[in-house]
Amino acid sequence: MNPKRFLIGIDKTSENTLFLPSSLKRDGLLHAAFGTKVVRCHVAYRRHLEQTVLLSENLFHELLLPHRSRADILIHDHTVHIGPLVGIFTAGFTVSLERPFKDRSLFFSKLVTLHEQAGGYCFVFGAHQINWEEGTIEGLLYRENGWEKKIVPLPNVVYDRLPNRKIEDSLLLQHTKKRLIDEYQIPWFNKTFFNKWNVHQLLEKDPRTAPFLPRSELTPSVELIDELCGAYKKIYIKPANGALGTGIYQLTRTDDGLTVKHTNDAKTFTSIDYSDAASFLAEFQKQHNPSDFLIQQGVDLIEFQGKPADFRVHTNKNRKGKWTVTAIAVKISGKNSITTHLSNGGTVKTLAEVYDDPAERVEVIKKLSAAALTASHVLHDHIEGFIGEIGFDFGIDQNGKVWMFEANSRPGRSIFSHPNLHHVDSLTKRRSFEYASYLSEKAITSPEALWPS
Repeated sequence: MNPKRFLIGIDKTSENTLFLPSSLKRDGLLHAAFGTKVVRCHVAYRRHLEQTVLLSENLFHELLLPHRSRADILIHDHTVHIGPLVGIFTAGFTVSLERPFKDRSLFFSKLVTLHEQAGGYCFVFGAHQINWEEGTIEGLLYRENGWEKKIVPLPNVVYDRLPNRKIEDSLLLQHTKKRLIDEYQIPWFNKTFFNKWNVHQLLEKDPRTAPFLPRSELTPSVELIDELCGAYKKIYIKPANGALGTGIYQLTRTDDGLTVKHTNDAKTFTSIDYSDAASFLAEFQKQHNPSDFLIQQGVDLIEFQGKPADFRVHTNKNRKGKWTVTAIAVKISGKNSITTHLSNGGTVKTLAEVYDDPAERVEVIKKLSAAALTASHVLHDHIEGFIGEIGFDFGIDQNGKVWMFEANSRPGRSIFSHPNLHHVDSLTKRRSFEYASYLSEKAITSPEALWPS
């Protein structure tokens, strides 16, 4: 049965009873469930209830429902499921309920609020808040008066929002994920950051995506630098696990050797000339292990007002578990910057600001959407686990060819600072919860489809 949305309330005149609208009448209903909590109860029907479901006060509290809300009702196997209950997994908590996630508190409050407006229950939690003996979590919910702590059951589905790779690699967090996935069969989506090199290899092997990829090799060497600098105008050396455009080097061959441009973590830009690849690599190795880096062909990108431009394209799975394109933005390189990242002085434009001609704009949207959806399908086919969103960096060269530079499983959201992209910011977040609902329903009604043996 497809879930339907109702207002979930309390009946103070009864004991251990779930009251459903007559339209939901089924024989043999014995249980009410919220998240992973299941309680045996009496199920009754009331004709006057149309959009409302009521629970006896004791049943409401026993199920650990945190408050009245709108939620989906899903009836399966003698059980009435209320939800979905979505847990957002993260780390980096503070003791303050005013800013429990430091600078990310506003992001999470908007995320949780958005979900609850759509229907269902949503909370944020970390590994330290799980009570394994009780099968509960002291989750953080965002309500009218701000953040509050509530004891809730283990969720139907987990949306992973760990902030960085270092935290993700923690043994405690790895163990927590594994236990919730393996022991409780809780679907967990976007559970790891992508490794740039692994992703490149996957996409390179698949004929659907291989044409989008610039030539890339792991571990820069003198031979590779000489070969690629000879073949292309510019080349790049990038961390295989980098983020936000940090740690990238741009190399250009000159009559006298090499010019190397770099922006360090402190956002200080340098341009240094070297006599040859060997002298650059000797200097590079003092600070870095080359095996942590890849070397990549530069692309002669289209320009906007004389500055190179590329594109951020977001894809999300929807309520049916299908990939959709949710956002496309143009990123323009900043002054003295070798990338278009905002953190390095880049700016964001909408497609309408860059392409005056509607027909040209539609053509670009078609090209980028087709490439992003193709790459999303290929990554979904080859990467273990559930992926609900991907942020791609694409370029279009002077001949109109599409190139793919990066794919991120937890894409940054800086493009949404543009006032005309606020609406798609909400859409990308909403889609994550639509996909969470899809996974939750599948885990209840046909788990074998999610976890084929």
